[in-house]
Amino acid sequence: MLEIFRSNSLASILGLLLFTFSIRLAVFFIPLPAEPALHTTFAELIFNGLKANKLFTLQLEVLATVLIFMQALLLNYIADSHDILYKGSVMPGLFYVLLNSIYPEQLLFTPQLLANTFVILLLYRLCYLYESQKPLFLVFDAAILLGIGLLLDYDLIIYLVYILLSVLFMTSFNIRYWLAAIFGIFIPTYFLGVYYFLTNQLDDFLISFQYSFQKSYFNTIGITWENGLIWLIIIPIFVFSTLAFQLNFFRNKVKTRRVQLIIILMQFFGVLSVLAENQMYVYGLPFLSVSLSIIMANYFIRPQRKIFKDILFVLMVACILYYQFIRS
Repeated sequence: MLEIFRSNSLASILGLLLFTFSIRLAVFFIPLPAEPALHTTFAELIFNGLKANKLFTLQLEVLATVLIFMQALLLNYIADSHDILYKGSVMPGLFYVLLNSIYPEQLLFTPQLLANTFVILLLYRLCYLYESQKPLFLVFDAAILLGIGLLLDYDLIIYLVYILLSVLFMTSFNIRYWLAAIFGIFIPTYFLGVYYFLTNQLDDFLISFQYSFQKSYFNTIGITWENGLIWLIIIPIFVFSTLAFQLNFFRNKVKTRRVQLIIILMQFFGVLSVLAENQMYVYGLPFLSVSLSIIMANYFIRPQRKIFKDILFVLMVACILYYQFIRS
């Protein structure tokens, strides 16, 4: 079953496209859950604008599916171009789609899902740091991308620390890189603030920041045993795959090793993103899925114990169908 996804052929990409739309078909058959609250003025500007446009009124969930597929392709490109896994495949994209389709709430088009595009893009820029002659520009690019994502979800401020640590792992300590990251993250906020100033909405823009100062960043997840069933499969896969990374660590090129390090580091910040989500932990899962999808792909891409891995994959899909069609 998974064999078609263990390559980068056209058939694999078409298989990924078919899987993406198939695993999210429930959006047409079940009553959708309530949409998450919009906590930033930029998210309100975008999402209220889309809802006001009749062209998108009934198509936002389809747009979410298309966006997830495009993000999955970008994640595949990152994994392949930097030799993160031992061979090229669409496995990272496959598990990115799976992890972002588990619960009915993930079928919605949310600010977190849109902001995750910029998290993937900043990872893409950081992966080039080791071999770059001008890493300062890459750090600045990554910070600006994070700044744009931050306008959609203020919880992403924690990823500033991730950028600073990634720079340390990929290059060396240089105060200019850290200053570039801190300066870059605020540039999108500055220009959006200018727009709101010119349109007499600056007070609303500044008030929206109060939410990020008042909220809790360490919340209990509050997951039920039913919703947690699939994680009884995912967590052991994560552990075994991380061990596999460690066992093969010194067989890889230096650049590959460092990229793998910042991906495992990103997993820690993905968990923090889930804990920081005040409304419902599910809305923080897109940030967790970026690194977790690559780590899971590392386990399933290897040809050993194919039947067992196929069974695990079928069990995860069965859990998703249960959550979407029966549990909802």
